[in-house]
Amino acid sequence: MDDVLKPCRSAFWRDAVPRRTRWSRLKALLHLPAALLLAACAGDISPDGDPGEPGGSDLPGPGGPQAVFTRHADGYYQAVIDASGSDWVYLDLDTQTQVFPSDPAASADWDLAHRGVDIKLNGGVSGTPPTITEAAVYADKAPPGTPYAFDEIRAAPPDNAVPYRTDAAGGLLGLGDPAYAMSTYPDADEAPNVLTGAGDHGWYRLGARTSGSPVSVRANVGYVLRTVDCRYYKLRMTAYHDGDGAPGHPQYDFAAIDGPACSGGGDIAPLGRARFTAGSSSTEVTVDASDEDAWVYLDLVQATQVVPASPANDPPGWDLAWRRTDIRLNGGSSGAGSVGVHDILRDDWDTRTAVPGDAEWHTDADGALAMLTVPPREVGGECTFGADGDYGWHYYSGFCDKGNGNHHVSPRDVVYLLRAHDGSTWKLRILSYYDADTGAAAFPVFEYAPVTP
Repeated sequence: MDDVLKPCRSAFWRDAVPRRTRWSRLKALLHLPAALLLAACAGDISPDGDPGEPGGSDLPGPGGPQAVFTRHADGYYQAVIDASGSDWVYLDLDTQTQVFPSDPAASADWDLAHRGVDIKLNGGVSGTPPTITEAAVYADKAPPGTPYAFDEIRAAPPDNAVPYRTDAAGGLLGLGDPAYAMSTYPDADEAPNVLTGAGDHGWYRLGARTSGSPVSVRANVGYVLRTVDCRYYKLRMTAYHDGDGAPGHPQYDFAAIDGPACSGGGDIAPLGRARFTAGSSSTEVTVDASDEDAWVYLDLVQATQVVPASPANDPPGWDLAWRRTDIRLNGGSSGAGSVGVHDILRDDWDTRTAVPGDAEWHTDADGALAMLTVPPREVGGECTFGADGDYGWHYYSGFCDKGNGNHHVSPRDVVYLLRAHDGSTWKLRILSYYDADTGAAAFPVFEYAPVTP
């Protein structure tokens, strides 16, 4: 239990509970208002990368026919949703885009959806995204009549310190309407009256049926929302009616905050290990592939890191995966997809705009990862034990120093053409293997750009 508290041992923590036992300290922490809890932990539990600009997206996002996103002068974003119809309005909060998933229950394209007063999350009974992460919320409230301290929330707490919730079955034996997390959490200040219907329902307060059941926002409530891409946002609801007073137009403020990494389980690296930066002509990717056991899975088409539940049986879920110097492709022995590479040694990156007609596509084979075997070896066996030489995408110095020290990895001058999981084609080259600031190994950087099939 004490391990849960290690990230929060700030001066605030020591001064707040100087004499209590470990269990009492945890209870004291959990009973603090969320704004104080999150401020105490800020900066200590952050995943790698910038959660504010996922995939290098320009924000505010494009929204959609029923969703408008704007940026406030104070830096946070504002959403206005037309949820007055009978259909759900699905949103990807990371890119601030309205999406239209063909099968919402099995899609990772959305995080939350609106219909009237209801807000459902992509997790629990409302969705099973093809990733390890489900969308969920942690809710807290200030005393009634006190606005929630939205500006003070700077980081998301670990999920083993506070309860994150997603949508659950509702009604007797789960036969009723779902218990949407944001409509049932946090607890009511005024429990709903069984006769009049008046009372609190998560983010909103419902008036009495005799007055037409008007909806108002609970201003003392704040949320931390985790998306299916393991991004964290602080969120507060601000209105339910549009400028003309029409209901069914929920509005809220939100902003990206730091938060803990999401575990992919087994040999799958948690999210936050890859950063995509879009440039004028290519996308550059920096990967933390330093884990000895866990693979970092990447979807190049969507320019994002993913955590496939079953990588070997997920054809549309990923393209390649990194672990130290190893690279897997979603094809052949490593996956059920059709991802393959064609290698061109000493090709000209700038003039390479198309796939040659005689391209030979390589996929992984047992004991032979494609990008570790092509291009074929040109140099090797010159040093002690003969471990040095070319291994597909890189040269390894082994037990001799050829200017950079023993056991040094150097990318070869090769351009790969990659056939992605959706059939699109890209050129790809690996730029470096060592962290530019620290010199640590297994922090590869590569770039890729589309080419004509």
